[in-house]
Amino acid sequence: CDDCSLHLFGPAMLGNAHFGAPLAPGTMIGVGSVGTHLGRYMQSRTYMSRDGGVTWTDIGDEAQHVLVDHGALIVLVADAKPTDTLRYSADGGVSWTNYRFSDTQVLVDSIEAGDGGGQRVLLSTRPFVESGGISLDESLLVTVDFSQLHAQKCVLDERDHTRSDFELWTPRWGSSRRDASICILGASTSYWRRSPLAPCFVGDSFAPPSTRTHLCECSISDYECDEGFWRNDYGECVLDGADPEQPHGCRDGTEYEGRSGYRRMAQTQCTNGLDLMRPVQRLCGRAGGVHANAYVLDAPIADIQYFANSPHMVVRTDTGKVHVSLDEGSKWTVLPAPDYAEHTPTEFLSIIRHPYFEDYAYFVPRDGKTALYTDDEARTTRVLHLPSVPALHPPLRFHPEYPDWLLFMGKCTDPQCSAQGFVSRDHGLHWDTIHGALGPAGCAFLRTDRAHKPHRQSIACARHIDTGGDVVVSTDWFRTEHTLVSNATDFAIFGEFLLVSQDADDGRALTMHVSSDGHTSSVAQFPGDAHTMDPAYTVLEPAAGFEYTDSNGHTHTTPGSGLMMHVTKSISPGSEWGTLYTSNSNGTYYRQSLEYVNRDESGLVDFERIRGLEGIALANVVSNAQSAHNGTPKRLQSMVTLDGGARWHYLRVDGATPCSQTAPQSGSCALHLHGYTEVSDPENIYSAKGAIGLVMGVGNVGPHLTHIGQASTYLSTNGGVSWTQVRKGPMWHEFGDHGALLIVADRIHPVSVVEYSLDRGSSWLTLQLPSEAQHVRVDVLTTSPDSTSRKFVLFGQANGRNVIVGLDFSGAQPRACVFNADSTEGDFELFSPQTMDANQCLLGRQVEYYRRKPRAMCSVGEEFRSVRQLAHICECTKYDYECNHNFVRETLSDGSLGKCVLIEGMSAPRTNCTQGTKDYFIIEAAYRKIPQSICRNGLVLDRPTEVWCPGKARSVAIFWSIVLPVVFLTLAYVAYKRWRDQYPYLRLEDIGTAVRPALRNLHAQRPTGLIQQLQPIFTTALSTFSAVAGAARESTLWAVDKAAPYLPHAIQRWSYEHPPRWGAQSLDGRSRHTIRGSNLSRFTYHPLSTNEAAGRVFGSHELQDEYDEVEAGFNHFLDDERDETEQDARVVDRQVLFANAEFSDEEDV
Repeated sequence: CDDCSLHLFGPAMLGNAHFGAPLAPGTMIGVGSVGTHLGRYMQSRTYMSRDGGVTWTDIGDEAQHVLVDHGALIVLVADAKPTDTLRYSADGGVSWTNYRFSDTQVLVDSIEAGDGGGQRVLLSTRPFVESGGISLDESLLVTVDFSQLHAQKCVLDERDHTRSDFELWTPRWGSSRRDASICILGASTSYWRRSPLAPCFVGDSFAPPSTRTHLCECSISDYECDEGFWRNDYGECVLDGADPEQPHGCRDGTEYEGRSGYRRMAQTQCTNGLDLMRPVQRLCGRAGGVHANAYVLDAPIADIQYFANSPHMVVRTDTGKVHVSLDEGSKWTVLPAPDYAEHTPTEFLSIIRHPYFEDYAYFVPRDGKTALYTDDEARTTRVLHLPSVPALHPPLRFHPEYPDWLLFMGKCTDPQCSAQGFVSRDHGLHWDTIHGALGPAGCAFLRTDRAHKPHRQSIACARHIDTGGDVVVSTDWFRTEHTLVSNATDFAIFGEFLLVSQDADDGRALTMHVSSDGHTSSVAQFPGDAHTMDPAYTVLEPAAGFEYTDSNGHTHTTPGSGLMMHVTKSISPGSEWGTLYTSNSNGTYYRQSLEYVNRDESGLVDFERIRGLEGIALANVVSNAQSAHNGTPKRLQSMVTLDGGARWHYLRVDGATPCSQTAPQSGSCALHLHGYTEVSDPENIYSAKGAIGLVMGVGNVGPHLTHIGQASTYLSTNGGVSWTQVRKGPMWHEFGDHGALLIVADRIHPVSVVEYSLDRGSSWLTLQLPSEAQHVRVDVLTTSPDSTSRKFVLFGQANGRNVIVGLDFSGAQPRACVFNADSTEGDFELFSPQTMDANQCLLGRQVEYYRRKPRAMCSVGEEFRSVRQLAHICECTKYDYECNHNFVRETLSDGSLGKCVLIEGMSAPRTNCTQGTKDYFIIEAAYRKIPQSICRNGLVLDRPTEVWCPGKARSVAIFWSIVLPVVFLTLAYVAYKRWRDQYPYLRLEDIGTAVRPALRNLHAQRPTGLIQQLQPIFTTALSTFSAVAGAARESTLWAVDKAAPYLPHAIQRWSYEHPPRWGAQSLDGRSRHTIRGSNLSRFTYHPLSTNEAAGRVFGSHELQDEYDEVEAGFNHFLDDERDETEQDARVVDRQVLFANAEFSDEEDV
């Protein structure tokens, strides 16, 4: 192949097998394969190089290898295969000889030859047993002696090379002697080694002579960057910030003599040649650390692509030319072509960056089937042979785990189909055809960086049929496939969701199917229990979950949001608008979030999330939707949501306004911003993920958005809650250095300067543009997508030419910021997003971010990453809930949060009695938790209602009306029988007479043996009757709970608040609140004879006399107790008469 090269297994992969030997300079042996990447080991070959790895020769199958006799002898033996023979060469690999070293087949584990200077080879082998396997207990060491191969010893003659058996080898950049020698630190070194055709052996006693050194001319490799300079990707030493040697008061545009930026390495020995230490002439303004460079393009810019976390970027012009910058726009070159390819394209249809592997980018040609791609951020390119001419956009689709897996959408011969699909698993070396015509959606891998449920090989394709199409899925490269949705019109993958639209109502509506695994799908439901929607829609990319670090250093990942979908309601030219819907967490149920959201004729929607912050977004709505439908120009108003679309507010401005401000409740006097439909750089419209909390836009204060010529530029530093005017007039704007740097340029009039601020807009400085860009009309102002760089790119037209200007603010802040999380006195502050009423609990959590203080005069640097600190997880409040499906919030005059009420004529989502085996169905609450909220405890508004299925309550009531009495009477009889057997005759006065001494001891806290005898009696009685009463009560509560839907409303409510302890679980798995009753128990007594009572108390039926004494003293005890304190009397009364009292089962006895 054109793009093939040799790839070798490293020493770590082959058990420390080295490529060469210390005393064999230039000779290298390795095992590998030729192709675009390293192949499997068992399919590899063995290669040898005699010129230090510049060129390689194939010398056989994969093998273990060793260099013997200082590289004069090369020995190979089969690896991982049974063998009894080795191969050797004594002439540098020109010819090979076989030698049988064993009578039987063995497996060679290793081959060694010491340091390469000996003439013996040691093989560690294992024999094969009769069963055909390898012996694990037996190991054989085989020694092969090559000392008799040559009788003559090699002779070295350094003066006369023709009489010497050795040659002088010099490392070179190529394989020819004409190629330049490799110079290291200003010197080229030559080494002595045995000539490959010399018929002699070197021997153990050979001591290699000293090397020969030749001094080289000085080149750029002999210089390093001087202090204050750094080497860019072009290999040049450039200023890092301001030049400290710039003369004081140096006027912009004048020159002065300064350091070159290079200094000679201390170790280099080079002579003459390049002198890079001579002083150079520098411009005063440019040397101050803030400067601009201009580059003239052949045509206006059509596309700009940044490589992630890299200073490399590519630009495509309208003519198809691609230009590359390796330093963020300061210097530009044409896209390099592969060295090995003669005919490569120079005009390209598109640039496609790999969404998962950041170093890859693909350049699709305008004509032909030869594309280019890069895997090193456009430093070099390679050829990619396409199976057909591109058809769809983008024609290439990628896999998140395997960069060599590609899908390509090419043109097909059938004029009715949109594309023909192809798949490659070796990065385009071979393409397999996906049979069948494809629709406009083509094919795509279902697996993404967020969708992990689909099979790794899952591919979805939209089949084309005359009457419609099917979306089919295959997991075996289309050897088999299954239909996911029939009669489909389109499909797309957003986040972890696969969305498939299906034709309905003869093309007047669509049904949306949602799948997360590619095997099953669910139909999306919209308000009004509608399973269809209007045919024009735009799906907005769902926000991914964020990672946070709590105070203990633990990392948490919050849930991502559901889907947001804009469904067009008006498609009249000039009055396009629609309704924004948000879904639940699985993307199936949708609720109305915002009406009359603006869109343009191409389907772009005025909706934009604030980067780096969760749940915050801006949207523009059409305030005069009805009149706009009749031809009146649209009047747009801007709104912001801070909770993922649950509530929307108008934009509030700090400071004086031309009208009496009504925001955030009303938009009649509020800030309105120009949105997504009016920008040329969709990467960062309002914000950037690296500039936490900063939002910038162009608009005006008033009842609606006016013409952009009447707008000004506004800045918010708290995530869109409040705004401040920072520049008059409309400006292109960008953030840099994590928000520490703001850049603006006039977007209406030609400019010769750009303005920048180092303190969040409090003050502004200017940068003069170079002469090639004077009076430039700016079309694009951009920087790296995360806005962490201090370099920007400006594109526009100046004097009839298309110029691209690189703006470098690296030296604007020479001091680097110091981050100290334990101190508030440093250069950073903590920022926490908040609501309109200054509540810092957003989506159930309080989050803090580190960002540079506005007055800190320092640069943050691209290496800094703002860590999200999870300061507090909040309790759930009404703000953590949004209206459920078929519900809408009431609009209150004071702007406060209204209740969620049913849409007229609609019903709440519910299950039915045919789902599962439950005897009841579930009616969902009017609220549902916002998918991104992680609040805990607190207010619960999403508890569903359980309702008996028809006929179930009646049957249950009849059943328990029969069973409960039987159970209760049975338990009562058993308890009565047990009590009767223990106490056949028991009278209250008998118990009182018997326990009088015990009561006195108890009152005095002096327990006696009598107390220990009485305790089991009363405990058993109390436990028995408590169990009976508790079971009866729970049975009654359970029966009432089951029959509640057919009982009066008051009883239903009481039943819901007093559920039984068993058998009442809600659908969402949360147990209903349990309130225990009093569980009162009533005890009775049975009379005993005098002797029986005495026996029960004293343990004997014969102690009549003792009992009489107790009885006689009992009355006296009662008389004495009348004279005691009231407290003592209550205690005695409670202890003596408790058998006739009522107690709960938790009271002490």
